[in-house]
Amino acid sequence: MKKLFLVLFFVVGITSNAQDKVVLRQTFIKVKPGNNYAEDLKTKFGEIAQKRIDAGYQLGWHLWEVVGNPQAPFTHIIVEPMMISQMEKERSREGWLEMRKEAIPSMTDSDWTTFMDDVRDKRDIVAEALSITVDEVKKDERVQLPDNIGIVNWMKVKEGKFKTYENMEKSMYVGGLDKNGLQSGWSLGKRIDKYGTDLYWNYFTVNWFASYTDYVKAAANIPAWDADKNYQNMIKIRDLRESVIIRKVIMLE
Repeated sequence: MKKLFLVLFFVVGITSNAQDKVVLRQTFIKVKPGNNYAEDLKTKFGEIAQKRIDAGYQLGWHLWEVVGNPQAPFTHIIVEPMMISQMEKERSREGWLEMRKEAIPSMTDSDWTTFMDDVRDKRDIVAEALSITVDEVKKDERVQLPDNIGIVNWMKVKEGKFKTYENMEKSMYVGGLDKNGLQSGWSLGKRIDKYGTDLYWNYFTVNWFASYTDYVKAAANIPAWDADKNYQNMIKIRDLRESVIIRKVIMLE
């Protein structure tokens, strides 16, 4: 399976101005069997992330786990929303060290080395990627996205058809979502860190649900259907490469 993965999603697309958008940095992790790294993510990494947030280096830290898909190349996804201006210090080793010392002054270089040596024995980083939110739809104003369960669909859109594809996706939700339905929201995102004709995917959508049970109920009750003309045209310019279900673990802001 190619490293199709590697981007997601899932945060409201906020902008402060045309130059300083919110970017989502995703890290895809495969936890090795027989260790406590999944717990480390919720405790040690969560604590460090909260200090970075409080110090103003990122807007949030979101931990997701893959559901019902042991063959997937990753088990967890970390999504870190941050302003473009907040990313500047991480562009160099010196900037990263300065940021770490400001956010976590009690951690020495030796402490960090010991911590990371332990981490490397417990997990593999499958991939990292950057994305932005293009659009989103909520069932009603009570819904807060991202919701608890997301069905993420990675797409490869043909070069030169990006605007056409985005408009086609948006047109499917012009009337909004069924107010009495189980799906709570929908998001469209695009990858911004890589381009090219040989790229495995460059867009993704997320169908949001409040619970895994809601997703299963909705999926089990979808009748067989034939694509209308608009959907047939969309299929011609994009391929659905992969679909994975994720569940929210921690949302730090």
